[in-house]
Amino acid sequence: MLVPFVNATPEGVERDGTSSHKVVFINPGFSDQGFWFDVTETMSAAASQLGFELEVYYSDRQWIKMVRNAEAVINGSDKPDFLILVNEYQEGARLLAMANKAGIPTLMLLNSLTPEQHSIYDASGDPLENWIASITPDNEVAGYEMAKSLLPVTQPSQEGDLTPIPLLTLAGDNNTPASQSRLEGLDRALNEFPQLKEQRRISVNWSEDEAYKRTRLWLASGEHLGAVWAANDAIALGAIKAIREVGLKPGKDVKIAGVNWTEEGIQYVMNGEMTLTHGGHFLAGAWSMVMLYDIVQDGGFSSRAEVHFPMTAINKTNAAEYVKHFSSREWTRIDFKSFSLTHKKNATGYQFTLDKLIQSIKQPLRP
Repeated sequence: MLVPFVNATPEGVERDGTSSHKVVFINPGFSDQGFWFDVTETMSAAASQLGFELEVYYSDRQWIKMVRNAEAVINGSDKPDFLILVNEYQEGARLLAMANKAGIPTLMLLNSLTPEQHSIYDASGDPLENWIASITPDNEVAGYEMAKSLLPVTQPSQEGDLTPIPLLTLAGDNNTPASQSRLEGLDRALNEFPQLKEQRRISVNWSEDEAYKRTRLWLASGEHLGAVWAANDAIALGAIKAIREVGLKPGKDVKIAGVNWTEEGIQYVMNGEMTLTHGGHFLAGAWSMVMLYDIVQDGGFSSRAEVHFPMTAINKTNAAEYVKHFSSREWTRIDFKSFSLTHKKNATGYQFTLDKLIQSIKQPLRP
């Protein structure tokens, strides 16, 4: 029997008619750690405020488990009002087609269909009418800004003064759309800033331990290392461990950039061992609830809602401000309804930004 690990039921909130709406999220990650846990935390906080019943099924980074979880929900007798899927391992297209056939309105979160998957369904003539929305972050810009942060703060006056920076790229994987987009941003930076000299590009499956081992092997080979582009903060931490072990100083001898706004990553940014941690995209869990809320309030959907929101770099200039407001990670302090477009006249689009997030805080920190 399929049992959800999370069951967030709204209590004591203004429901605006959404209390009967059940949302199921097929989470590709773990129930107690990592990026996908953070996605669920923000989603749960927003669901409670906006009046949805939320169930989450975790897949522990196993694509087979993710597929089985989704199939069990889609084929079950108690179908949800809304289903949230992620195109991890590029399994999302098949699951989306199954949900569409079962008549379940579905939102694609963070990793939507790839252009190739889009073209297949376009060619088939299947409109996927129950695919109601998608929300994706701008990973390409994140990858670009990460690479740019690895350059010297003061640029040389002449192109001939460029000192090559040997770069080790530690990618998450080769298949996930988010990973591919971040790498596209990196490639744009490599073309624009020839000072960055990529020595090797290695996929480490989003693993801190694998990043540590591969960085340690690279350093043991005697190759000079000036910078590490890490596809997430866990990967960055693994590289930092390896760099320290050979007597180099992270942030001085080797610059490192990461992604995910983790507590550890932000601390390393503040002490100078990382240039930045890009991110904020785990809040897409909450933003998906805001979008579903607006769909419900609007009485349905006539066309697919597609939102592409910006990610933000936390660096030394804004790290303290973020920590001041969100170090407790009490996401219930955010007024998620303030992000809704319902009842807002002349609204041109969602403002899913860090500045708006800070402005939306609705209660003081706990003593």
